[in-house]
Amino acid sequence: MRTFGRDVLKAFARSTTALFSVVMLASCTSGEPEAKSEQPCGISPSSEEGVLLQGILRAKEFETLIYNSTGEVATALRRALPEASPESRMSPKSTCALWAAGQNGGDRVTFSFGWVSRASKDVEQHLPNGVPFEAGGAFGQANDTDTALFVGCEMPGKLGGPSKSAWLHAKASHNVSPPRTDIDRATKDRQTALTYLMARRVTEALGCENKPLEKPPVVKPVPSP
Repeated sequence: MRTFGRDVLKAFARSTTALFSVVMLASCTSGEPEAKSEQPCGISPSSEEGVLLQGILRAKEFETLIYNSTGEVATALRRALPEASPESRMSPKSTCALWAAGQNGGDRVTFSFGWVSRASKDVEQHLPNGVPFEAGGAFGQANDTDTALFVGCEMPGKLGGPSKSAWLHAKASHNVSPPRTDIDRATKDRQTALTYLMARRVTEALGCENKPLEKPPVVKPVPSP
């Protein structure tokens, strides 16, 4: 009986270990897409977003505050899209904010998303002293404290028609403390590239059929007319 009991315990231990290994393997292989959806500011320091963020925040490590998951923002955007018009503009839905670790105040960036009608004057006159740019499949403006990105997202099904008359609007708001005097074009390009990559997460969650942000975020200034 004792030998039998020991054998049962050994078999149970082996099966438990195997089950645990399978669970761990599943979480490692299938958890990444879910993390991108539910943790909109989940950024590895070694990733492209992480390298850009370190330059923007002037810090190697950062902390995050989540307002809404990418999935929640995508749901709100789908509901609001049919109502987008030049007279009616969707209130932006924030995803998250990031700042340098261990700092109260200091540099911070907050991301938000909404729709704006393609006929709206806000598209051309969105930011004070905004410098126009193009980036991959998007365009917008950037100044010292904000980046406004406009994306054509062709939605599937019944939202296909309304999506052709609206721009997906991604905005990054930079709170810089103390104020900086060294924000040059290279800094603005980093801010724009990061906004582009964060917006890509939203376009993927929305299922934009044209995959507008699939290309790398190469930022190009638009010459003044």
